[in-house]
Amino acid sequence: MEASSPMASTDEETDSEPDPPLVSRRKVSFADAFGLNLVSVKEYDNADVTDVGVSKPTENVALSAEDFSMSYVFTVPSSAEELDQRLQVQMIELETIELLPGTATLRGTIRVVNLCYNKCVYVRISLDRWESYFDLVAEYIPGSSDRKTDRFTFKYSLHPPFEREGARLEFCLRYETSVGIFWANNKDMNYVLFCHQRGHAKEQGPQVHEESSRSKRSCLKAISWK
Repeated sequence: MEASSPMASTDEETDSEPDPPLVSRRKVSFADAFGLNLVSVKEYDNADVTDVGVSKPTENVALSAEDFSMSYVFTVPSSAEELDQRLQVQMIELETIELLPGTATLRGTIRVVNLCYNKCVYVRISLDRWESYFDLVAEYIPGSSDRKTDRFTFKYSLHPPFEREGARLEFCLRYETSVGIFWANNKDMNYVLFCHQRGHAKEQGPQVHEESSRSKRSCLKAISWK
């Protein structure tokens, strides 16, 4: 037999199908098969959190009675008779004042003569010695009327940080009725309060009382209200 020609050998190689590619099989093993933990936990201390720039949420810290120091340099009526006398003259008077402990919040009650059914009571407040002011609406206290008088209440909070000398608040009272408008302003000296935050307070001592007796300035005299 004669040997096959090179051409015939070439055709057989061309017509034959190529071998399929080799498929590599991957083997998966779990950590628990080797006695390891499936979960890895890493703890960070405060220093680590600071390094990566993550900010911590601000916590609301309750303030104690020593965090704020508030004082006022006026007096409220000490008896029902004194209150009645002031009401007969000006139709409105500050009855009580309360400085809430541990806060920069004040709360007061106002007594007015019941001149008519519809009435409005405002607290006019200034924080810059009457360069500017705003009116705070006092709310009627349900069931407080004795037919002759009515009671209203108000509440206001100062917001720190304060200046180095603290915060000074002055206010007076306005009573609007259909028969006229009436004012109470602590005998032309206004109602003056001081508030300091702990670490920034200055000793007031008797100087505060000296100022109240020396300064007779009133917002009612400085500005003509209409």
